Amino acid sequence: MQLSASKDSCLIGQPGIFRGQLTFDNPRLTGYTWPICEIRGVEPGPKLCVSAGVHVNEVAGIEAAVRLQKLFEPSKMKGTVSIIPLINQPALFRYTEYVCPLDDKNINYTFPGKSDGSFSEALSYAIMNEWCADADCYIDMHGGDLRERVSKFTIYQRTSNPQLDEASRQMAECFDAEFVMGLPPELMTKPGRPPTGFAKHNRVALMSEAGSNGLLEEDAIAFHVDGVLNVARKMGILQTSISTFQNARILCDNYLWVKSPVSGEYHPEVEPGQRIVKDQKLGTVRNFFGEHLAEITAPPAAGFLLWHMTHPSIPEGSPILAVAVEAKGA
Repeated sequence: MQLSASKDSCLIGQPGIFRGQLTFDNPRLTGYTWPICEIRGVEPGPKLCVSAGVHVNEVAGIEAAVRLQKLFEPSKMKGTVSIIPLINQPALFRYTEYVCPLDDKNINYTFPGKSDGSFSEALSYAIMNEWCADADCYIDMHGGDLRERVSKFTIYQRTSNPQLDEASRQMAECFDAEFVMGLPPELMTKPGRPPTGFAKHNRVALMSEAGSNGLLEEDAIAFHVDGVLNVARKMGILQTSISTFQNARILCDNYLWVKSPVSGEYHPEVEPGQRIVKDQKLGTVRNFFGEHLAEITAPPAAGFLLWHMTHPSIPEGSPILAVAVEAKGA
C-alpha cells in the first residue's frame, strides 16, 4: 500500500491530518487510486477505519464520510481514524447500481476477497489486509440506492465466538438504529459482506444502512455521522459522551430477502421500519393494464420491513424487499 500526500497534509504516521491518495500493491488494482483522510491523535490508541461508496449511488454514506473528516481533532483524540469516502472507484460517474463495472461483481459480497481474484475480490482483500490491517474496527456505510428506501439499521456478524459477537454487537448498538441485525452464523461458510469477511479472521466490522433513492437526506447523513462518532467514543478514541438514542435498536437475527414472483409494477402497502406479521399482505404486482398479477406477502418468520424497492418496475426473480426477524428475547 502506497500513500501520497496532498499539499495541505501532514506526514503519514505523524499526529495531525493526512490527506492524499492511496494505491494498493496488487497489480489487479493498478490504474486506480483512492482518496484517503487519516486523522492521528497526539496520543496513541486504537484505529478505526471508515468507508463509503461501495455502492456509488448510496450518497448519504459518502457525504457522511466527507463530513467526518472535519469532526476529529488530533489534539482531542487518542489513536487514529482513517476514512476512504468512495470505495468503488471504477463506478464513479457511471452510477452503476450495486456492482463494479470492471467485473460485474457486487464488492459488498466478496469479503474476505482473494488476492488473485477479480478486481472486486482483490479490492476487498486489499481493504482487509492492507488498509485495515491494523484496524481495531471497520465501518462501511451504506443505504438508499437509486431505487430503494432503507430503514435505519446496522449489521454485524454472529459467529461461534461469544466474545467477538459481544464486541461486534456493542459497536453496532452505537448507532441510533431502528434495528441491529446480527447475521446468522451459517453465512460464515461463503464470501459475504464486510462484517462476515472480517469475522472469519476474528475481527470486528460493521455496516450502517440509511437513506433512500440516491438522495442527500440530512437525517440519513446524521445517522451515519453520529454512529461513527459514537463508535469512536466506545473505542476510547474520543473522550466525549455517547449521544442520546431515539430509536429502539431492536436486535434481529435473520435477514430475509423476498423476490418478485413475476415481472410487473410493484405497489407497496407498508414502509421500511414497520412491523409486519406472518402472511401479511405487503403489496401487489400489477401489469400495465392495472391487472393484478401477484400478491407479495410476509414470510413465515416475519418481523420488520428493512427496505423495499421504490421504482415500481420489477423483473421476475429480482429482490423486492427484505425483512428482519426479531431475535428471541430481544
